[in-house]
Amino acid sequence: MIKIKQRTRFWQVLLLTLFGLVSLLQPTASLAEETASVRLAVQPGLGGIYKLGLPTGLQVTIANQGEAFTGLLVVEPERNQLEVSGPPQNYTRYQRVVQVPAGQLTQTMLMVPSDLINNGASLLLLAGGKPIAVTPIQGTAVNGGFIALSLGEKPLKGGIAAWFDQSFGGQTAIKYLSPKALPEDPLQLILADIIIVDDVAVAELTEQQIVTLKDWTALGGMLIISGGAGANPGGPLAEISPILAQRQQNVSADLGGLQVVKGAMQVTTGPLQAGDAHIKVNGVNVVASREYGKGQVIYSGIPLENITSESAAVWPLVFGNKYGQVGSNIKMQMAQEKRHMGNDGLAYAANYLPQIETPPIPHVIVAWVVYVLVLGPGLYLVLKRYDKRDWMWWLIPACALLTTGVVYLMSPAQRINAPISQTLAVVEILDEQRAEINATAAFVSPYGGNLNVEGPRQAIVWPSNAYYQQNKGIVIEYHDAAAPQISFSNVEYWSMRHTRATTFTKDLGQISGNLVLKNGALQGEIVNQTKTNLRDCRILLGGRSINLGNLPAGGSVSVNQSLAKWPGSLGPNEFRDLLVPPSKPGQQDIYIRERQMVDTAIGARLYEGNSQPIFFGWSDDSLGMFRILSDRQKVSEHHLMLVTQNLQLDIPLGETVELPQGMYLPRVIDNRGAYNQTPIGFTLYEGKVTLEYELWRALNKPNIRVEAIAFPAQTKNNLSLKIYDWQEKQWTEIPSNGLFLGPEELKRYGSATGEFRIQVEKIAGLGDPDRIEMPVITVKGVDVQ
Repeated sequence: MIKIKQRTRFWQVLLLTLFGLVSLLQPTASLAEETASVRLAVQPGLGGIYKLGLPTGLQVTIANQGEAFTGLLVVEPERNQLEVSGPPQNYTRYQRVVQVPAGQLTQTMLMVPSDLINNGASLLLLAGGKPIAVTPIQGTAVNGGFIALSLGEKPLKGGIAAWFDQSFGGQTAIKYLSPKALPEDPLQLILADIIIVDDVAVAELTEQQIVTLKDWTALGGMLIISGGAGANPGGPLAEISPILAQRQQNVSADLGGLQVVKGAMQVTTGPLQAGDAHIKVNGVNVVASREYGKGQVIYSGIPLENITSESAAVWPLVFGNKYGQVGSNIKMQMAQEKRHMGNDGLAYAANYLPQIETPPIPHVIVAWVVYVLVLGPGLYLVLKRYDKRDWMWWLIPACALLTTGVVYLMSPAQRINAPISQTLAVVEILDEQRAEINATAAFVSPYGGNLNVEGPRQAIVWPSNAYYQQNKGIVIEYHDAAAPQISFSNVEYWSMRHTRATTFTKDLGQISGNLVLKNGALQGEIVNQTKTNLRDCRILLGGRSINLGNLPAGGSVSVNQSLAKWPGSLGPNEFRDLLVPPSKPGQQDIYIRERQMVDTAIGARLYEGNSQPIFFGWSDDSLGMFRILSDRQKVSEHHLMLVTQNLQLDIPLGETVELPQGMYLPRVIDNRGAYNQTPIGFTLYEGKVTLEYELWRALNKPNIRVEAIAFPAQTKNNLSLKIYDWQEKQWTEIPSNGLFLGPEELKRYGSATGEFRIQVEKIAGLGDPDRIEMPVITVKGVDVQ
């Protein structure tokens, strides 16, 4: 009994010892940074705020008290996501290689989808393939609405936050961001819609941060200069400010009736350099705005901290909108929508690779006709003559296989033995220094396996489509000194993968030259100052298209288009057919790519007033967007690029020009019913619509004024047209035989700030489309003081 008990105790002790050793070898659940010499911190977005649907930057700080090492930062989804979607290798993995020196702080950035952060992701730091630090990614998400950042604390002491909350019901996030925390890459700032700077913030910003602010504004942001900060002569923001801040001046505190305040107010003022003045008090410029690239610059001579939330009439004018709502214009809206990770307007077009040709149909028909009508009967007759008909049991199948092989080898695609790619890029030139590129690439691997791609430097890249099949994960890896790489694992034989990229470049050049309306014609010279040869170039203006032909790098072309011969009956479909040839019924559409690229690049811009000429041209240049990494010979890469740029349009001082109908379209300020807007006008189905022209800023130019408006005789009795009499404050019927309003009449029918309004009502034929006959507008070039 004693021996048995001793043996039992021996085995118990042995088992307990083994279990203890095994438990020591197992990984623990404790965080690595609690015990290691490496600390990891991360902040998403801008000061912890990010917007859903957009790429978001992770500001990462690594504190290393040990030896130097090469680390790998990896963003891991929440564990329950992995359980739903499969093993970790099945999700898109975002990572960055980082060099961590000994005994120092290292700061870097990693761009990831905001939805990944919102779902509870963590940041992991690996060294030698082993985790050494991990931290959760925590921030505040904004879904819809917009993000406003103030780089100074003073502007937030006024009524801006309360006014935002009252106007938008919590749909806006407004926060102070230290100037030191402002990124130096404009792509990291795309989350922000509004940025406010004051004198303290401007003094703390570095030269590179000032450049970043300008770049971000050109990309579609709204920059508000509070109190004229930095807009003084020689100041860092003087170049882009609508007002040059030259002096301090006292004005009436009621700002011309906008506030119920008595006394005087000190403002920073000066001459108007560009854009429009929204608040002027006795001739003193107080608030003004100007377009800058796709964005806006707002100048407020009043420090924002001195405007209370009760100043309901002032705040909309500060934000450049006289209609009472803060909102970005169409260009700013398109800039945000284009970068949304779910809006890939080029994915469908990228699927069409004309380089992968199928067998020519006529050749296939001939091959099968030869087999059915010639080879089969002919072979039978030959074998019959030589009494070898028993050979048909193997000769007929052999000939069928031979014919199939011939048809198979007719296809050029069967001779492709290396990866093939197609990159579609839409380039928007903002000015001589800036251009934005958005591209989608499709990759096909004829032999399957792993597919590795290199993206453009200094770009944000992400997969256009998500692949969550077993063992088919995607890895996107960024490097400090190299281009990002995208790796697709276990790609199926002859399957396709897509990748997107958005980047910002300063070395592309521009399309230079101004267009003028002179002597009844559109005149000017267009010069291609880019390094790219362009073909099939056109100018789009007023719903019309002017063909320029090919424009090589450094080349130029003269424009002299008579307005008297301007096509006047183009609808939206006919207009698009001039840009890209229409598809023919019963035939393959060979312009799928071009048509979708035009829609992506221009789209809503056709309906924003049609007053600014747009250049566009095509090229097969790659611009270094995507490159397949493969050791196979004859990798085939194809590119198609659409280049667009807004051109300047002027009228010489004192010149008077009658514009073609529909070239200068009014804006819709009210509608009650159903209407449709095309690039050259409006169609009304029922109800009524109120339209407005700006008399003092025709064609969106402050130096172009409306000289006369002529309404043609109405050919349809279904519509009733009225104009608003600002003196009598009532609507006046327009006679059916037409109406001409010269300079004196426009003083009566135009408001004190230059608004001219038309009301069109459907009085018969409800539901039927009736095109509204646009008035003929005569404009004149004037001197702007």
